[in-house]
Amino acid sequence: MSIKNQWKEKWANQPGFMVITVVIWSIFIGLCIKAGGLIFNTTYSFFNPLVAKNLYEGLDLYGLLKENYWHYLGAVSFMITIQVLKAFIFLFMIKIFLTINLNQPFSQSIVSLIKQISYVSLQVGIITIFSSQYFKWLAKRDFDVPPVSASYVSGAFEYLFMAALIYALAQVFKKGIEIQSENELTV
Repeated sequence: MSIKNQWKEKWANQPGFMVITVVIWSIFIGLCIKAGGLIFNTTYSFFNPLVAKNLYEGLDLYGLLKENYWHYLGAVSFMITIQVLKAFIFLFMIKIFLTINLNQPFSQSIVSLIKQISYVSLQVGIITIFSSQYFKWLAKRDFDVPPVSASYVSGAFEYLFMAALIYALAQVFKKGIEIQSENELTV
């Protein structure tokens, strides 16, 4: 079956899932744009340091760049990594919604994708903790670090909690595979 026919069938049989998939795609594209903007502007700021005055969405790390190149690179690396990992979470969600079949929702590929979301959520939580502590450490040492927007280095505990919940969901799906295969054998 061609991809076009698969999409038509999904829209006909599972329109709610497909609408959610479109929303998830929108969020994924937004996160990719944010990560790409940070990567591009950071790279450009190495050649033109004034770019660091408005790195992305008003983020001003020009003072940090002037004071210490390596701390600037570390701070921006944390922010880029967090954005890229958040985009991966939504990429895995897209894959789940495109591959799930409501007639037989429990499959090993879905469990694998759910586990990947859990692991990446855990990574986002841990890296966010490290990055927020790093920014606090820089501020204590009187580096010129503005208050960093909440969209860059906050929500660590939410992501850690989400990782735990999603991992539990993966275990439920794993058990669902066992029950589904037992039901197929008894029929």
